[in-house]
Amino acid sequence: VSDVKKVYKKYGRCVVAVSEGIADSKGTPIAAKFIKEVDSHGNVQLSGSGALGDLLAGEIKAKAKISRVRADTFGYLQRSFAGLVSEVDAKEGREVGRKAVQFATSGIVDGSVAIKRKKGKTYGVTYERVELRSVAKETRHMPDNFINKAGNDVTKAFIDYARPLVGKLPAIGRFTGYKVKKIKG
Repeated sequence: VSDVKKVYKKYGRCVVAVSEGIADSKGTPIAAKFIKEVDSHGNVQLSGSGALGDLLAGEIKAKAKISRVRADTFGYLQRSFAGLVSEVDAKEGREVGRKAVQFATSGIVDGSVAIKRKKGKTYGVTYERVELRSVAKETRHMPDNFINKAGNDVTKAFIDYARPLVGKLPAIGRFTGYKVKKIKG
């Protein structure tokens, strides 16, 4: 909340991106405290609910004394713009489908196709079949070295990991010479 207050005071606005799996100090997902729906493997269904966003927006309103707070919960929204998918993501998605067909037509009908990142500075991956039970019930957590010590930003290690997956970012324009007035309140 103090980070939001500081940014809001400086810029008159603040955008916060939070994972649906954000957890408390004990490692329990905050959303798990009030979402009771679980999948067939016993995992709490964290996605698709606006409850976490509403909870966090309420906290910001109450504790930061900011009256205009909005929470947007993405579900399928980010998946609905096929033209904006990264080149690597599209290529790897197609290859996973090809591998699944290859496994199925060779008689291997159980399991899941996994993408394994190759070691080294140059980005590369391999594809392999893994037992479904080894991935379906498991949650893979973001490594600690991907989040800064303050817990409010990603590190260079994360950027280095994500850059090949994201690919080139689109060029954006910027207006100069006109500043929007800060809205207090």
